[in-house]
Amino acid sequence: MIMENTLRIQKAEKANRLLFSAPGEGGKLVFASGIARCLADAFAAARNPQSADTASAADYLNALCRELNDEMLDAVLEELIFSALVELKVLPAELQSEQWSENTAFLLEQAKRLLDGVGELAENCREELFPRSAELLQSVSAPADLKELAERLLLRDRFRRNRAFQFHNGRFVPVELTAAKPIAEFYGFPSVRAQYKNHFADFAAGKSNLPLLVNSLPGYGKTSMTVSHCAAHDELVLILPEPETLEHNWRELISPLAARPDHKFVVFFDDIDPRVLDWYQFRTNVGGAFAPPDNVLLVIAANYEFPANILSRGRKVSYPIFDELRCMEMVEEFLNVKFNMKNPSRNLISLIAAGYTEDFGQKKFTELSPRSLIRYLKVYETDQIKRKTVVELSFGKMIFKPDAQLFYEFNIELMRSLYGEEYIQQLLRERLRDMEK
Repeated sequence: MIMENTLRIQKAEKANRLLFSAPGEGGKLVFASGIARCLADAFAAARNPQSADTASAADYLNALCRELNDEMLDAVLEELIFSALVELKVLPAELQSEQWSENTAFLLEQAKRLLDGVGELAENCREELFPRSAELLQSVSAPADLKELAERLLLRDRFRRNRAFQFHNGRFVPVELTAAKPIAEFYGFPSVRAQYKNHFADFAAGKSNLPLLVNSLPGYGKTSMTVSHCAAHDELVLILPEPETLEHNWRELISPLAARPDHKFVVFFDDIDPRVLDWYQFRTNVGGAFAPPDNVLLVIAANYEFPANILSRGRKVSYPIFDELRCMEMVEEFLNVKFNMKNPSRNLISLIAAGYTEDFGQKKFTELSPRSLIRYLKVYETDQIKRKTVVELSFGKMIFKPDAQLFYEFNIELMRSLYGEEYIQQLLRERLRDMEK
């Protein structure tokens, strides 16, 4: 029995090396993760016990458990195995097939040996383990057969379990899309919405992955529009990297996604400042020497215009300025969608829009934007008395309209703060030229 146990541990040690290591500088093995490295040391210590002042297998297992952050080792280890199989071109479709290739069967056998050996090692070291370590290790067990193992590994596919991730410090961290709302609840800007709808539909259908470059003033809905269109397609997974990833760690982000052609990924860089960004990585990997993989769609949103040499690599989507006319357009669509009013009266639309600008004038919110208008309109969803009052007033003789000058002044000041005085002067010159035509 002792020899059998020793043999299991030896096989597990070899499986750990095969799945997670590669020769590095000077022929020294480099392991893909700290957990795999710690397991390698534990196996080596179990195989060749040293003196009392040398680390034992139990010491390595206790150290490993400190790195787990209260995660059960079986879950962490099976995720590592799944990732290793993907890197070796064994995708979920292969694991699900009725008949595996020789390569897949071999790798699954190695994974089974690893799990079997880790369980055996933990049992042998039980008396020397911290109670918490023993708890985290006790879940590791070898499956009954390779079919059960394949089923367990499929459950570790993070891109199946979650549909949105932040990319932080080289890791994909699951997040909940709590801000996603139905596409039907976006109002106004019909041309922008049509571009979004068609672009995401084409990507989901595998027709195009041309980068989407979106710009507008703040508060127009660039973020929520992107998140909601991604959520509207069940086959799409949203990735939210830090802005710095556009300049650094590009391959760390894209390579794991390219290795998963069984999924489609929307990589969304939000709130980018195109004026100060180093675009070298983007220009090299998008339309330069390389191209994004077919299963990756890049969406970049900014409050500023993109440089011409960046726009040439994607599809530009620009929101028009939010003014009194677009305000009333959004109010009309809101009444249509929320209250099934197919042709609401112009008086009713004007009164609601005027109430919005009046609240702004009373400093109940700080910006004139689609974002603040949506917050204002929510009152009409919940306040029946307010709805009844505004309908009654719409039949009156005096109808207030939204203040066009208020929109103009707010937009000018916002653009001045964002783009500078020269930009405003250029706008005024263009407006004068248009008036002279």
